Amino acid sequence: MKNKLIRYLILLCLVSIATSNAAVAKENNVNISWLAAQIKKHPQVKAAKEELNAELYTADSLEKALYNPELSSEFGKEGSEKTYTLGINQTLDFTKKRETRKQQAVFARINAQRNYELLFQEKMAQALNALVTWEASLKRSQLVSQQEKQIENLLEIVKQRINSGDLGELDAELTYLSLSQLFGEVARVQAQLRRAEADLNELLPDWQNNKIDIDENNWDIKALQKYDYLIDQHPLVQATKAQWDVAILSAEVAKKEKKADPTVGLEAGKLGSEDVLSLTFSMPLNIRNNFSSQYKAANQQASAAESSYLAVVRKQKYAIEASKLALNEYRNRYKKWQALMQGRGKNSESLLHKQWNVGDISTTQYLLTLQQRTEGLLAGIGLEQEYKFALIQLLLDTAQLYIQQPVKNEK
Repeated sequence: MKNKLIRYLILLCLVSIATSNAAVAKENNVNISWLAAQIKKHPQVKAAKEELNAELYTADSLEKALYNPELSSEFGKEGSEKTYTLGINQTLDFTKKRETRKQQAVFARINAQRNYELLFQEKMAQALNALVTWEASLKRSQLVSQQEKQIENLLEIVKQRINSGDLGELDAELTYLSLSQLFGEVARVQAQLRRAEADLNELLPDWQNNKIDIDENNWDIKALQKYDYLIDQHPLVQATKAQWDVAILSAEVAKKEKKADPTVGLEAGKLGSEDVLSLTFSMPLNIRNNFSSQYKAANQQASAAESSYLAVVRKQKYAIEASKLALNEYRNRYKKWQALMQGRGKNSESLLHKQWNVGDISTTQYLLTLQQRTEGLLAGIGLEQEYKFALIQLLLDTAQLYIQQPVKNEK
């Protein structure tokens, strides 16, 4: 009978804390847009944006003309007569390499943009995980601090009851031991909380004990949808695909460079008293080097880029599958834990203390019940934390954390 009573009291204790933890405070809450704005202020993200702008300018350079006109002049003397000519030369893009480079620029911009988006989403996931860690650490800290206070109060009561003869010295010793064991746990949990706070201060410049206000149900629905089409939309996959496209076009440019481009010119001047007008033409002779090795190398690079793309698609597919399976496991257990804890009472602590006070349970049983209660609640907090981690990981793997607007370089 006593064992059943103890188990019932443990369950009531678990429910009491679970209910209080479920009611997350609404004050100082922040949303996903605020979080994104904070991420943009991070030095690493700022550096990535500058690198993106540099790559966009590099892409712009691919669209420019390959050859600038050249101005030439010549001054001389033939006998007593002075001569001079002034000319302009222009190398012609005979094989239309510029058109191919323009196509390269399109994919180069896609590659740059997607790499920035990938870093941004990874930082978003890092910040969300840090917030989840901090909230879980805060709950653990509140829980163990509450237990520490309970045992300290219990110790005072035990001392009084020993003096009145209701309890023996063994009860005091058991309470001392429980309290001494708890000190280490409290210190460890408090240290974890401080580390979590430091991580958030590093990631989010304006963070002030804010909690992220996210509708987990909506996120869960988002994560449960079919994800096959999301693979091709992932920034890493799109960036790798763009790199492959650039490599293909680089091979095409290399092929065109096997053919030399001619240079034409127009010169005008005077030879003594005579006007001179002439046309010039020159053509490099690709005899000693026909650039075939460069073309072969570019083809190999394109083949390597294709294999890299296929490898990324394959890796992303199985990463999403693994994340989805992990989320299902954590979600199912977390929902079961919530259902088990729901609606079983809020006065477990006072009931437990009352049972001990009237002698229905011993001090040993009371302390054991408190310890089991704490361990059960810590397990629930850990389960909730892992469930949120799994949810964030799947949303990261499917690139659904935050949609970035395209970044344009300032000209």
